[in-house]
Amino acid sequence: SPRPSGAPATPTANASTGAPDPASLIPCAEPGRRRGAGAHGWWAGGGSAAGPGLAVTGGDHAGRMAGTWKTINEIAADNAGVVSRADLARAGLSDSTIERCCRDGRLARVGRGVYRIAGVRPTFEYEVIAALEPFGPDTWAARYTAARVDDLGVEGRERRIELLRPIDTSAARSGIVVHRSGTILPHHVKVVRGIALTATARTIFDIAATTGSVQLGRAIDRALLAGKCTMPGLYRVLYELGGRGRPGTRRFRAAVDVRGLDHVPPESDLEAVGMALLEGMGFEWQVPMSDEQGYIRRVDGRHAEARLVIEFDGRQHDVADARALDADHDARLRALGWDVLRLRWPDVSRDGDATRLAVARRVLPRPAA
Repeated sequence: SPRPSGAPATPTANASTGAPDPASLIPCAEPGRRRGAGAHGWWAGGGSAAGPGLAVTGGDHAGRMAGTWKTINEIAADNAGVVSRADLARAGLSDSTIERCCRDGRLARVGRGVYRIAGVRPTFEYEVIAALEPFGPDTWAARYTAARVDDLGVEGRERRIELLRPIDTSAARSGIVVHRSGTILPHHVKVVRGIALTATARTIFDIAATTGSVQLGRAIDRALLAGKCTMPGLYRVLYELGGRGRPGTRRFRAAVDVRGLDHVPPESDLEAVGMALLEGMGFEWQVPMSDEQGYIRRVDGRHAEARLVIEFDGRQHDVADARALDADHDARLRALGWDVLRLRWPDVSRDGDATRLAVARRVLPRPAA
């Protein structure tokens, strides 16, 4: 059937969830006619004004159902395509209509009292929201599930959805791991893209017991670099949750202690490896440098006593414009009395021992003859 003049053939999709944008879910101007077939199969792209695939008889009924499904789609669009039975009831669907929609494919049941709008592409965020939906507001995505939503770059062996609830609540759910805690403070939780989850510092503490030290450190640096937590915030969570016999406390404390309150995270794996290689030699890391002309750049490492600047150069420094800018900045640093040493991946990996020895000769005091 033809779509109304000016109506989009498909709803606008939300880039992060794959769900349609509510602004594109406009009631059909001609009840009973289909709009163009949408990619998602939502009401605006795959059914009539009364909903996805709904047959409409009578203008009054069509108007009521149009309002009902518009409300449902707006809820679903903000919720990764997931709606609860309570959402459907508030929008005006009776229990029998909900069951009929499930039978004919307009809704897909994904859990107890949780439904997916027909045609919505399942995503990880959709799975998390579907897992959270039956529990109510006192439940949050946690541990490796929260780490994935928060983009901390760390994965564990647990592949099921992990949730956190207060200790005095039920933890029974098949296919989902529900952890319970007696300490869930307001700053321990947050919302990311509509998903309630543990705050970054809390998430890192919770995964410390089952995450290797190197991977845990990288997650901390990634979070710090993205501004998702701070070193004081990490220490605060340590003091609130850590304790003798608490799993992960010792590893978490070691990871934050080695960094300290003034820690500046590396911006790349190359920097992280290079900083580890030269650890203990007296370098300051990520230091802004200026001269009489103004700001030069933030150097990767600086040894004040030896007047030596270290730069860890990835492939982005091979571009002609980058090489020219590096040369100009290096000249300004040398005019201030600094020497500049540029290191590449082979220098800090394959030739790491030789590099460490060469740098040590330049920066460490020589023993008396």
